[in-house]
Amino acid sequence: MQDLFIGVDGGGTKTRATIQDEMGNTLGRGEGGPGNIKTSVMGSWQSIRAAINDALSKANIPDIERYQIHVGLGMAGSSEVPTSRASFLNVPHPYHTLILNSDAYIACLGAHGNADGAIILAGTGVMGFQIENGIESRVGGYGFPHSDEGGGAWLGMEVARATFQAYDGRQTWTPLLRRVFDRFQQDIFQFSTFANQAKPGDFAELAPLLIEALNENDPFAVCQIKLAAHEIDRLWDALKSKATRILPCCIVGGVAPFLEPYLSHRLRSNLTSRKFDPTIGAIMMLKQHMGIKV
Repeated sequence: MQDLFIGVDGGGTKTRATIQDEMGNTLGRGEGGPGNIKTSVMGSWQSIRAAINDALSKANIPDIERYQIHVGLGMAGSSEVPTSRASFLNVPHPYHTLILNSDAYIACLGAHGNADGAIILAGTGVMGFQIENGIESRVGGYGFPHSDEGGGAWLGMEVARATFQAYDGRQTWTPLLRRVFDRFQQDIFQFSTFANQAKPGDFAELAPLLIEALNENDPFAVCQIKLAAHEIDRLWDALKSKATRILPCCIVGGVAPFLEPYLSHRLRSNLTSRKFDPTIGAIMMLKQHMGIKV
């Protein structure tokens, strides 16, 4: 039987999968929904299967019975709550090999091509992670709302908070805040219901409205993105203190490109472009586990 290697990157908003053959050729890529184990174990599995099936379809592989499928997973929430991790791993699956680590770990492996380096994940959540001489260290990423400052969920919640304040007269309306309120048909009860039931990914869906408003110099949007960048700077300072030397750093995730212009010089001067995306990092992790040269 032929081997297929699948790398999966599960985040708070989206799950991505990449399929490679035995020669390292990429055959297909797919996407699924949110993949945060802490938020939902079964929901994460559903997103993983959707992403893998999408990738298999795009790779034109209808008959998986002919293959041994090996899966490397990097999932948000996999390193913070041991009970969620255990529940996740107890779910039956059809894969020949299954390896699980954090989304930060696979992102770091991929970003630096299996070499020493640091990353800052700025997506729905936020985490700093680095590998130096095989030693891993991390900062942040303990979950929303008590952590993840500067990420998409945090930005979205701050937008929601300011919109409530504007409705009350405690905050000046800006075009961004009116746009958010319009999204809920200017119905405070509909908006309140959303905010009280929203998960991290739901709040993160408000972040693109803030990003759009940056181009219009919306005062609240500009202020908030600067605050987010400051939180990333603080995270970087804490992360680099845990290494013996300053490592090259990649900042990745959906919010990252919009934060970068507002970051401090001390961080921007150490930024480097990533070599591979997290799904390839997951395949690297998988092959290392199986004793295959990366």
